[in-house]
Amino acid sequence: MTPPPSSARHAGAATHYDDDLLLRVPPLLWLALVFLVRHLLLLGITFLPTTGAEIAILRDLIRPEYLLADLIAATVLMAGLRRRRPCPDWVRHLWRWGREILTLSVGLYLALVTRVVIESGRALPEAIDEPLLASVLASLAVLAYLWRSPRIADVLRDCPRGVET
Repeated sequence: MTPPPSSARHAGAATHYDDDLLLRVPPLLWLALVFLVRHLLLLGITFLPTTGAEIAILRDLIRPEYLLADLIAATVLMAGLRRRRPCPDWVRHLWRWGREILTLSVGLYLALVTRVVIESGRALPEAIDEPLLASVLASLAVLAYLWRSPRIADVLRDCPRGVET
């Protein structure tokens, strides 16, 4: 069996670039970034006008210390939203260090969760409920995605020099 011609192999390669000829940020990376700032988003939702009963559940999911980890990840989200040609220097630096910054965010979140579980004084199966366990596992999945995907490494390197704004 002969391999497909070069043009057939890379037929969709043009769709990997945006109008500024920068590699497009994969939808899964956008989803990971939104996930890593979930506590900030939930906090914002709690300020929407409601009757209050439905928001009580959301308020229970937000612990103030988790917002620290979200703020770290929010810097990369902000850089991703500002990533255009030419990239301002601050965007380029944040974007190029994106995997490391997001790893720091996940590490801080996991450390804070560990502290909360230890301080609860309960047995491990009782201290970790299903939403917390799902959150921890999803955070670990984000880490694996960030460091195992060659496309993510390429996207985070792709932010050309620009002018300071």
